[in-house]
Amino acid sequence: MAGRNIHLSNASIFSSFLVAGLVLFFLPKPLTSKASLFFHDTFGPILQIGRDSRMESGRLEANSEDVVSGSKYRQLWKDYKNLYAQRMALHEEYERLANIRSGLPQLSKEALIMATITGTVSNYSRELMINKGSDAFVRSGQFVLSEQNDAVIGVISEVSETAAKVRLITDTMQTLEIHIRRDGTDTDIRAMMIGNGTDTCDISMIDRQRDVREGDTVYAAAIPDKLNVPLVVGEITGVCPDDRHPLLWKITVRPAEDMSRLNNVAIIVADEKLLKRKD
Repeated sequence: MAGRNIHLSNASIFSSFLVAGLVLFFLPKPLTSKASLFFHDTFGPILQIGRDSRMESGRLEANSEDVVSGSKYRQLWKDYKNLYAQRMALHEEYERLANIRSGLPQLSKEALIMATITGTVSNYSRELMINKGSDAFVRSGQFVLSEQNDAVIGVISEVSETAAKVRLITDTMQTLEIHIRRDGTDTDIRAMMIGNGTDTCDISMIDRQRDVREGDTVYAAAIPDKLNVPLVVGEITGVCPDDRHPLLWKITVRPAEDMSRLNNVAIIVADEKLLKRKD
């Protein structure tokens, strides 16, 4: 008799669990609380193993070296965009088409003048004063870059012997020839950009048939003797139909640099020897 096998049907097992569930449901709350604590004490260590491993995995992921700060991300973003533009420029033989003089270096140390921002012109314009002028070969129309030399922020508008005025790209009087490019494509959309007097710029006169999207990159177009390779200006943050011209896009551009944080700038100048020849 002791060796007889006990066979339970599925119906018997289900009925047993059902009865047990009903008993637990109608038990007084103090008894169910004790049962819950008993279950936690009994099986808690086993369940905690999986939970601890997940938490530890989350900590490792949070402390990963792949996580960078917002400012570091923006710096990497600008570096990537500039390298991408230069690669495309070489591919298209941009220097040859623009007839850039081979004697001028490509943004070498001899072609850059560092200057310190000494103040703003007024509260109504987007212009800065810098401490370098014609004595340092600064001329009107030269491009002005951020301190890291990786983004166009403005153009020299007026010059004295020891100082100069920088008109930022966000100034309403500043227009800039630009082209729009999307990563993964080799097609440029050329246009003119103008400051709107706030912290952004506007691009107009682009037909709505053209494929322009938020996130596309805006580059300053190369100009012989002034800017021999395209440099990033900003990123498109808004694209909508123009209210005045329904067949055209109204495009908003956010500059790559936060102008309020600038302390120093770099001016692209021609080689000193070439300037002396011109003089």
